[in-house]
Amino acid sequence: MKEIIEYTNSDNYKLFGNLEMQKINYDAINSFAEIYIQTELNEIIKHWKITAKNPIKIGCFETYNFLNYREISLIDEHPLLSSVCNNSICCNLEGKPENKFTFIGELCYEMEKITGNWISVNEVITNFKTLFERENYPNPFADFIENKNDEILFFPEFLFETIKNICKKHSILIKKIDETNNAFNYENQILIFGNEIVAGKNNLFLYQPHIIAEEFVLE
Repeated sequence: MKEIIEYTNSDNYKLFGNLEMQKINYDAINSFAEIYIQTELNEIIKHWKITAKNPIKIGCFETYNFLNYREISLIDEHPLLSSVCNNSICCNLEGKPENKFTFIGELCYEMEKITGNWISVNEVITNFKTLFERENYPNPFADFIENKNDEILFFPEFLFETIKNICKKHSILIKKIDETNNAFNYENQILIFGNEIVAGKNNLFLYQPHIIAEEFVLE
């Protein structure tokens, strides 16, 4: 992978290079994905194949995305990696903010500072309209539901302290009620097709094509 990473991140290529995704094959049974790409620089065309072994997330691989994102990076630490590969927790929220939209706005702002919007607030709050609104459960189910007015949120564990601080500010008590172990028995990496001018060091999500997998092999 070193060859294509250095090539697509060279100063000359960043200014004048072009990248085109020609084909992607995904084999779920044998757990691999193949990405066929073509690069062009100074009228020199090269063809490459990247094989991702044990892929667990593939995103934004629509062809038009590659018009802007032609610089390849392979990263070991990233918010999306933490979200997908580390533990997630389920939490109970007791209480209600005076203004739920202020609560949502602050949550969105703080999450973006940490994750660069690679994890959106919609992944934590799935329905803004019904958030902190009393549910009218039909009989006979209502009698069997405890804490009807509490909210249940599910999110990556590394966001807990951030969300806890926002809840405290709005007089909401947050409690962990369950934990899901997402750990794999191998280390994962994230391959990103980015553009330093547009998205920096891929610390901001602007629909860059990306794939998380155990290993990437260049052919």
